[in-house]
Amino acid sequence: MSTSTTTTVVITTAHCLGEGDWLDATELARACRAEPGFIDALIEEGLLQAVAAEPARRFGSDELARVRRIQRLQADFDASLPAVALMLDLIDEVDRLRGLLQRLGLPG
Repeated sequence: MSTSTTTTVVITTAHCLGEGDWLDATELARACRAEPGFIDALIEEGLLQAVAAEPARRFGSDELARVRRIQRLQADFDASLPAVALMLDLIDEVDRLRGLLQRLGLPG
């Protein structure tokens, strides 16, 4: 009688960008485990903007976090990019209103 065992290995990669650290579009796609075409689609849809455009598009930590948020929204809600754009607009508005309530000293 033979016995087999299965070993599962989980590899986690962390991407830590400091101020002044940049990723190009290919590196951003790799960091998000996405195809480079996905980054292009986000730019075309207006969901993502490069911090610098010349000589090559550059993206920072805010853009990395935004792409990951977009991916989570797409996965969680099976949402199209236009639907994700609407969700992000609503999330941004809620955050803005919460900040206003906090500045006014009101519960939010």
